[in-house]
Amino acid sequence: MVRVELYGLRLPEVKPGDDLARLIVEGASREAGGLRDGDVLVIASKVVSKSYGLLIDMRRVKPSKKALRIARKTGMNPRMVQAVLENCDRVLFLIPIKLIADRFFDGFMKLAENPENARRALELIPYMLVVRRGLQVYTDAGLDFSNHPENVASIPPENPDLYARKLRKRIKELSGMDVAVVISDTECFPGIGSIDLARGSSGIEVVSRRFGALDRFGKPKFGGVDRVADQLASAAALLMGQTAEGIPVVLVRGLRYVRREEGVLDHTLEPEAVKHIFRLILRENIRVLGLRYLLRLIA
Repeated sequence: MVRVELYGLRLPEVKPGDDLARLIVEGASREAGGLRDGDVLVIASKVVSKSYGLLIDMRRVKPSKKALRIARKTGMNPRMVQAVLENCDRVLFLIPIKLIADRFFDGFMKLAENPENARRALELIPYMLVVRRGLQVYTDAGLDFSNHPENVASIPPENPDLYARKLRKRIKELSGMDVAVVISDTECFPGIGSIDLARGSSGIEVVSRRFGALDRFGKPKFGGVDRVADQLASAAALLMGQTAEGIPVVLVRGLRYVRREEGVLDHTLEPEAVKHIFRLILRENIRVLGLRYLLRLIA
């Protein structure tokens, strides 16, 4: 029988300077009978940020002219805009989330536990800024205000793979077990909703290497390049939840995976490569389908 088990590990409130690896090892001892070789630990980016003091006191943020201009046009909090600008390499585009919600109000409110609270949330964040931070794309630079005191936000590690390696090494020092580590974060999903993605990892093959492998009928299949780390992050999110569940770490046991000394950034395209791919797609669409077809998509 093939079986994979997921254990949600509740931790005490994590504070700057805490030994997160020790808290995880102790949590695994309480709730999963301890760690075993080959376990995978999916760790929410937020608790990594908390333990390393990657926090922003929004009261100390001073909006620049650019931040004030964007805030005036969008209704966003100027300090929020400035914090995003200070923690990204480039703003790519923005999402008018409140305008979308207003346009499709009935459908949007069906997703709300409390419509009044949902309206308040939209008033607080009417737009999202999609930015590039390092090689990765984030909404609002990954700033997270949930489950923090008032006026405090966490910011994701700039190099999540590095932090995954540090945690993995420390966990092995404390437990003697060689585990894989995935650092996860919640992002907007194209369309409606959100999904948890892997931002950093260590000790596991991030993307499977089975493109063109033969299927059961001996044909090379177009597939087999699975985003293993992302799939683990999404599975772990079912236990972590997105509000007050208090489960920042999920232990995955029984998964057969390939161990590799690589990280998520090793499978992330450089900005220039992304531009080249986009231009190639655009050019081929115009060549095959015609410019008029593309113009109809945005009309």
